[in-house]
Amino acid sequence: MQQQFENAFNTIKELEKINACLAGSSMLGYKEGWNQDIDVFCYDEQSFTALLYFMHYNPIFNILDKLELHKFEDYTRNKKSSLESFGVISIKFMYNLCIPVNIVYKKFGTNIFNVLSSFDTDLIAQGYCLQTKQYLSLRKSTGMVVNWNVFNTSFYKSDYWSVKRLLRQFDRNIKYHERGYDLSQVTDKYISIVEEIILTENFYKSDKGTKYFNDTIEQFEVVLKILQVWKKDLKMTPEQILILKTLI
Repeated sequence: MQQQFENAFNTIKELEKINACLAGSSMLGYKEGWNQDIDVFCYDEQSFTALLYFMHYNPIFNILDKLELHKFEDYTRNKKSSLESFGVISIKFMYNLCIPVNIVYKKFGTNIFNVLSSFDTDLIAQGYCLQTKQYLSLRKSTGMVVNWNVFNTSFYKSDYWSVKRLLRQFDRNIKYHERGYDLSQVTDKYISIVEEIILTENFYKSDKGTKYFNDTIEQFEVVLKILQVWKKDLKMTPEQILILKTLI
């Protein structure tokens, strides 16, 4: 499986005239038992489309999942995608039927720094730019200790949407803890920004606005309790994960 992973990684790495980067866990190298994906982040829609068709017409890449096939057909035939509503689209191929390869395009991920700075942990804020053939790492932690990504500007904002967007990545902390990494610094940072949100004052004047504020604060209070339990026990039940995802 390691050879297949490396073949897939190098096939993408050697592509020319594609404005994109390899980033995420694949930059840590092959890890036995991780079931790693290879993520390719395109800087523009033209590169996304070019890479999409490159894999579509390359017999070693296949779309096996019905949902991914539906997304591919909707994008290529009907010009429909999640880009309009969410600003991001991804389609998963399988390399040689065994290595998942995700092609991703985010509207604001226009270069490798923008892509890497969007991750919550610095462990995976490492990438290889297909455009410049250069590596970039934003990681300042070492070994098995992981820090929060100091280049992610959402950590410095106290608005609801920025914090919720960050919290959608929290399950990655659970995954990497199970892989043996120490993410206590990341957890502490999450807790601190949620506490900051809870302490914000209600600036709404209307009853409707006040209700929205109170409901939102209640949601963050539940999130805070879940994060505090995680910090103490380093365990999170499937129900807690579901609640966390539902709230954010």
